[in-house]
Amino acid sequence: MSEQSLPTLPMWRVDHIEPSPEMLALCANGPIHRVRFPSGHDGWWVTGYDEAKAVLSDPAFRPSGMPPASFTPATVILGSPGWLGSHEGGEHARLRKIVAPAFSRRRVKLIARQVEAIAAQLFQTLAAQPQPADLRRHLSFPLPAMVISALMGVLYEDHVFFAELSDEVMTHQHESGPRSAARLAWEELRSYIRAKMRDKRQDPGDNLLTDLLAAVNQGKATEEEAIGLAAGMLVAGHESTVAQIEFGLLAMFRHPQQRERLFGEPSLVDKAVEEILRMYPPGAGWDGIMRYPRADVTIAGVHIPAESKVLVGLSATSFDPRRFDDPEIFDIGRAENPHLAFSHGPHYCIGGALARLELKAVFGSIFQRFPALRLAVAPEELKLRKDIITGGFEEFPVLW
Repeated sequence: MSEQSLPTLPMWRVDHIEPSPEMLALCANGPIHRVRFPSGHDGWWVTGYDEAKAVLSDPAFRPSGMPPASFTPATVILGSPGWLGSHEGGEHARLRKIVAPAFSRRRVKLIARQVEAIAAQLFQTLAAQPQPADLRRHLSFPLPAMVISALMGVLYEDHVFFAELSDEVMTHQHESGPRSAARLAWEELRSYIRAKMRDKRQDPGDNLLTDLLAAVNQGKATEEEAIGLAAGMLVAGHESTVAQIEFGLLAMFRHPQQRERLFGEPSLVDKAVEEILRMYPPGAGWDGIMRYPRADVTIAGVHIPAESKVLVGLSATSFDPRRFDDPEIFDIGRAENPHLAFSHGPHYCIGGALARLELKAVFGSIFQRFPALRLAVAPEELKLRKDIITGGFEEFPVLW
């Protein structure tokens, strides 16, 4: 394949929802492909399920932000103290162990009722709006931030402040310069967390910031690492869940039989959430996780030179027919669904259980609360947020 004919990422979904024909055609030709990224660099895109798991669990591939990083986009978060995605091995395990209790089964179970109460409160707020109303503004955007408020142990009233900072960081993260909008927002977010963590010295509790403060006091982490861990949990946990709520709802609107099935069988909500995660993992079209081989490697018979860009395409792996039956069909009753929406290996998303809890709170009752819920515009009129890797929409106008 000539340099001029390399497939180019991103490959946008049809009407934001259906897999692109280009991606499906590429996937049919094998599990790994040489492509051109938006940065203009060439690299490889891993679309095969088994091959993706192999790359994500192989220590021969270093994550973004680890040196050398000559091809890593200049972001404000890569390399920041405490950013889990930029660490590996013992350092990654040490930092991950510090935040793990906040996402334990016990802690998630304790917060479950709060998540349901938050969702019910936001449903009520949405119902009070004149129609059409922006579901993003009144549900998908605030819900994850309010849940993270509870997890961190800060006031609900603060959720608007740090949700907007999180959005600013993720939207402009590839802008460079000490005065870029993303860098200023990132530093403001860290300052906020630093102040709240110090407040926990006088007012501790069963929450993430108290856990982090204890780790600092015990010498398990520096204060800057602890602040970075909290900021990372907030940014990563907020933006991806916002998008999955919106894509999940759009999928239900586009597949009314599945929506009616869920309405009639609320017990299917767990499987419905898994199918939403499979079909719409975090990403705006060129989604994935970047890795760099330390030495030359061969994957599925394809030779990849050391330090090449290797993007593990999470969405693409969901359409691997070797692993999923009829992968192009949105099926909320899918019996077996071992998707990679939360990655795999050492960097498996630590907040996966919390994200599932939030999605279950929304999809478990939204159609009971709003039986006639529907888009106020044609799907193609929705404006995709192409400036942020997690995706989602500028607005999500609905009627009910």
